[in-house]
Amino acid sequence: MAIVVGLVVALILLLAFNLLGAGLRNPRWLFVGAVLIFALYKFGADQLAEDSADVLVVAQYSDHCENRHVRVTIHNGGDTAITNLRFAITGFQPNHSEPVATRYETTDRIIGANQVWSHCWRVLQLDNVDASLHPSLRWEAEIRGITLAE
Repeated sequence: MAIVVGLVVALILLLAFNLLGAGLRNPRWLFVGAVLIFALYKFGADQLAEDSADVLVVAQYSDHCENRHVRVTIHNGGDTAITNLRFAITGFQPNHSEPVATRYETTDRIIGANQVWSHCWRVLQLDNVDASLHPSLRWEAEIRGITLAE
């Protein structure tokens, strides 16, 4: 992933220098740069999908989570340990599409191959939601980044 970030930074610098010089006179560099940025983004998205194919993140309200509201369970069904995971959890009222609570979180907990780890996370936005609605909220979890052991 560091290679992709480095390539994106180099590409942005290349485009900036071309805009200051020949880029305005020769717009094909802008097109080439835009295509390269799209290709790098697509590569990163495909890599994330491939790395997280065997990982399941489930979020649900839990009465056993004291003042933390949401229990997130991570199932690593792959053959490689997870060394870092970035995810988002989003809560929705029943039959609604607008979220009432969202939290972005990162954990450096090492989750071995075929292991499960669970932890409670406090979602501060739930403090603004009526407490009687907490158990009925529908939770969704999305993996935003993953680092696998080498």
